Amino acid sequence: MPTRSTGIVREVLPNGLRVLVEPLSGFSSVSVGVWILNGSRDEQPAKAGISHLIEHLSFKGTPTRGARQIALEIDSLGGSLNAFTSKEYTSFYARVLGNSLHDAMDILGDITLNPLFHENDLEKERDVIIQEISMVEDTPEDLVHDLHSREFWSGHGLGWSILGTQRSVMEMTTDDIHRFHRDRYKAGSMVLTAAGAVDPDELLTRLKESFGHLGRGTFSPVRPVPDPTPGIKVLNRPLEQVHFCVGFESMPVNDDRRYQLYLLNTILGGGMSSRLFQRIREERGLAYSVYSYHSAYQDTGLLTVYCGTSPDSFPTALELVHEQINQLVQESVQAENLITAKRQIKGNLLLGLESTGNRMNQLARNEIYFGRQIQLDEIEEGIESVTAGQIQDLAGEIFSPDGGSTTVIGPVQEDDLGEK
Repeated sequence: MPTRSTGIVREVLPNGLRVLVEPLSGFSSVSVGVWILNGSRDEQPAKAGISHLIEHLSFKGTPTRGARQIALEIDSLGGSLNAFTSKEYTSFYARVLGNSLHDAMDILGDITLNPLFHENDLEKERDVIIQEISMVEDTPEDLVHDLHSREFWSGHGLGWSILGTQRSVMEMTTDDIHRFHRDRYKAGSMVLTAAGAVDPDELLTRLKESFGHLGRGTFSPVRPVPDPTPGIKVLNRPLEQVHFCVGFESMPVNDDRRYQLYLLNTILGGGMSSRLFQRIREERGLAYSVYSYHSAYQDTGLLTVYCGTSPDSFPTALELVHEQINQLVQESVQAENLITAKRQIKGNLLLGLESTGNRMNQLARNEIYFGRQIQLDEIEEGIESVTAGQIQDLAGEIFSPDGGSTTVIGPVQEDDLGEK
């Protein structure tokens, strides 16, 4: 039987597919997505990038639709169809008007479950993805993040690029792809979520037509916990700018201290009023782009600061990044700064809830990582309960002197970093 929690309907189909639906009054659109619990960290090194390649090939045709027909059908609905691959899951999703949900579900189910993986399509998509890899390698402000992750999680799947390597992509065969899809795309390893102008009972009925035929089964990834490898990595390139990341191991998605981390990140580099932005860009004019972000996974996390600056300004910018990090360890956050950060997070959260796509994503992430739906009141309470002392304690734990990793791309030598 379906279960309901504050308007959210949850049901597990007989084949094991988990379904979560949030009907929203006042919305004319609906976002619906399928989440497969397989990501790039679940690949073998020789097959790095295969999850992302399957995502691309799924749009190239099924037994009943060619690539052009897929595009025409979703366009005729006035909607959009897309997909992405992450470190821990793959998602296919659509956004359409509520009265077009049945047609969108048919398309979504078809491309997710029935891709043909023709050899000629594989050849073309190989070239497309190799161009994508080359584009990242030619874009230092993107490449520095990939390189930083690879060095920090050295030898572990979390450090591998979602795109794979040119060699791994070139060596994949249609047999590899069919086998991988068959082994990973199983009902018990999928979550389907929908939010917006949707009737839960009608969706569940239609869903059994689109996904009900999928046999039972579960893919259970073996995910060893990574060991961080702090250190310094410099990629010397003759660029006009220096791009650098400074990162520290943090915590998993569902850690009880996650609200403390949200606030720590916001205060450090999470917006225009953050310490990094104000100190490095506004006060000193050393960078156009400077910020911090947190990458959270099932079993670990990585808190990263990024900055792009001139070669002459690089030593000062790096010093100021460490200055702001150390200040969070040594000094308690002032009350007014903490209040501002709490308001910023809650405001962003509430604005995000106005998007059916964000709500669809939230349903899936809560199910995948928490096994329950976390209500807005609980989040707000968690944010409001955080104290300045807790943030300082967490900063002291995360920003350990010997736990940081620095990655630099630009006209820099490792000796230029000194003791940083």
